[in-house]
Amino acid sequence: MIKIYIGRIEYRISLLFPATLVVLLSIDNTGIPAWCIAASAMHEAGHFVAMYAFGYRPHLVRIGFFGISVHHCEELSGSKAVLIALAGPAMNMISFAVLFSISWWTTPALVHLIMAVFNLMPIEALDGGQALYYFLAELKGVEKAERICFIVSLLLLMPLASVGFFLLLKNGYNFTLLGISIYLGLLLILKRRR
Repeated sequence: MIKIYIGRIEYRISLLFPATLVVLLSIDNTGIPAWCIAASAMHEAGHFVAMYAFGYRPHLVRIGFFGISVHHCEELSGSKAVLIALAGPAMNMISFAVLFSISWWTTPALVHLIMAVFNLMPIEALDGGQALYYFLAELKGVEKAERICFIVSLLLLMPLASVGFFLLLKNGYNFTLLGISIYLGLLLILKRRR
């Protein structure tokens, strides 16, 4: 684990993260991993811009193998939290619109579109799930919001995993959607055990 301080923010970077980037970038000749990294950076920038616009300052940012988590001194809630959660996909949609207007259906444009649409799904670990949780917590309370988000997440993960399994059987090598579904399911289960 690498610890870096920039201003008042502590960044913890897993050693697996840069190692994975190096491996992905060195074995791939399509350029897709580089565009995915750029789209991810734009996505996270959207969240940070929204946080700073609403006056939230993170004190810890963890960058790991499976993503980035941001920890705040104060608890996020209400409509501001919903907007912060949706700011990442919004940034990807803006990037898609700009890239599409310049070069139509190219790989960079598609990467941004797929990242935005995927992150808008109301599954707990994704931005759409976070937005749904904050919205419901404001209306119905934390306990009901957690229960509803758990059920919605399960209802979406089951068909998503089924499609991923079907694609794996059909192609014999494409396990990405199945792997992501399993990962999101594990996050859901681990969160319930805490």
